[in-house]
Amino acid sequence: MSHADVLFVEGPVFDGERWVEGPLAVCGERVAALGRAAADLRGPNTRVVSLAGRCLLPGFHDAHTHFLGGALAAERIDPSGATTSEELATLVAEWIGARPEERAAGTLWVTGRGWDADRFPGGAWPERADLDRVAPDVPVILRRRDGHAAIANACALARAGIDRDRADPLGGRILRDASGEPTGILLETAVDMIRDTIPTPDRATKLRALRGAIQAASALGITSVQDDPSYDERLAAGPLYASLFEAGELTLRVSIWRRLGRDHADLHAEAAALVSSRLRNHVRYGLLKGYLDGSLGSRTAHLWEPYCDRTCGLSDEAEACGVDLDEAGVLVEHVVAAHRAGFQVGLHAIGDRALSRGLDAFAAAGPPDELRARRHRIEHAQLFREGDVERLAAQGSVASVQPIHLASDLVIAHERLGAERCRQAYPWASLTRAGARLAFGTDWPIEPLAPLDGLYTALSRKAPPARGLSVGAFHPTESLSLEQALRAYTLGSAEAAHLEDRLGRLAPDSYADLVVLSGDLRELPVHAIPEQRVELTLRGGEVVFEGS
Repeated sequence: MSHADVLFVEGPVFDGERWVEGPLAVCGERVAALGRAAADLRGPNTRVVSLAGRCLLPGFHDAHTHFLGGALAAERIDPSGATTSEELATLVAEWIGARPEERAAGTLWVTGRGWDADRFPGGAWPERADLDRVAPDVPVILRRRDGHAAIANACALARAGIDRDRADPLGGRILRDASGEPTGILLETAVDMIRDTIPTPDRATKLRALRGAIQAASALGITSVQDDPSYDERLAAGPLYASLFEAGELTLRVSIWRRLGRDHADLHAEAAALVSSRLRNHVRYGLLKGYLDGSLGSRTAHLWEPYCDRTCGLSDEAEACGVDLDEAGVLVEHVVAAHRAGFQVGLHAIGDRALSRGLDAFAAAGPPDELRARRHRIEHAQLFREGDVERLAAQGSVASVQPIHLASDLVIAHERLGAERCRQAYPWASLTRAGARLAFGTDWPIEPLAPLDGLYTALSRKAPPARGLSVGAFHPTESLSLEQALRAYTLGSAEAAHLEDRLGRLAPDSYADLVVLSGDLRELPVHAIPEQRVELTLRGGEVVFEGS
């Protein structure tokens, strides 16, 4: 065996499941040895990295992002700082004022994501009249931070043909005032009615945005992401990542999700056009994504019992339980067909009713042995009905969780759900005890692309200290150990994508995707975890980030 290119010595190594002693040797793109044998591979040109006071982990694998969408968010307005409807309008006015040529040409759209009505006085929705006042001739659509609700001005509504006579789409709601006129608030698939009229960014813009996002991810120790652009497949993510790879600019491994319900022959043809022997281990197509409900923040997560607080404009008792995104009743059919065609399925389910229905759909897809092998996934998996934790585990399904969502929901969970249901919310320790597969991610750009913040919340059941929330731990008996949380963010995420044979672990012949942190996580108080720095990131043995 040749000499090591890099040798990590004098410190702890987390191998994807447990802490072990090094050293660890990297040859080319693979881990060559771990333990005493690694020391024998030191050569005259080996780079030796001391881990004294630090630690070595597999590269973080974010199991749920909207990576291309998050990258493009930098090109759009950021309304996250607004705390009133008037402040939102002021941000829009300033954005329009800085683009007079586009406004004059009639090509300007104001789009963005990030406002949160829970920060507005009384938790009220933003007012369309404020946007109409500052943008009478420019279409504006701004999504709530979770993407499941939006405020649109009159110009945008007109572009999409949304008026008092337009019916609600299946799986969506157009909120209306007492006279029947649209208020500008759109929920779930109603948002898509406007989104589909917005011109897509050009290829150069998408590539520029991706380059910046990839560099940021490497600096955070992220070496793999699963990207969900299925909400708008006009973005054509696959060829973009392939182009960056061919240019030597792709320092992440990317699994791209596509929409459940698409023609399977088209999906296979699309995958065949992307695959090459050089690209295979860097860019691939992953699961097929379907939706059962919305979000807790927008009160569109689908619950067995009504929300405990107001219903945000929904009209009847059934709708007080949220929004059913499978109103057409086709989801089970699509899941069964996808399973039989050999695809893995991921279903967005946040409410307990949506999650139960997702598990029902998986159960209908095939016999238990097939289900356990396919590893269908519940994305978000925030609220469970009694017995569904065990049912998910028995199916071999994956709970694809974003622990940082709890940090954001701390201030609304009890208000929305009540104390009794909160006992069944975010049950990470229960999932682990039941033997369920657990994978971690961020849902970026809905939450920051920051793995250490997610680790902190998984261990503490609190919001990271930098958020300044004076809220206690949320049912702390459901917290995870450091090893359990690290596994979910590395090997667990790789298992969720059927990639554990080469990713998510540090063992001989695995890819040398790894990260060095500034401190030894085993020795740190939990509150110090978000403060740690990424000092070195390798992807396939190549240095893709090195701190100063």
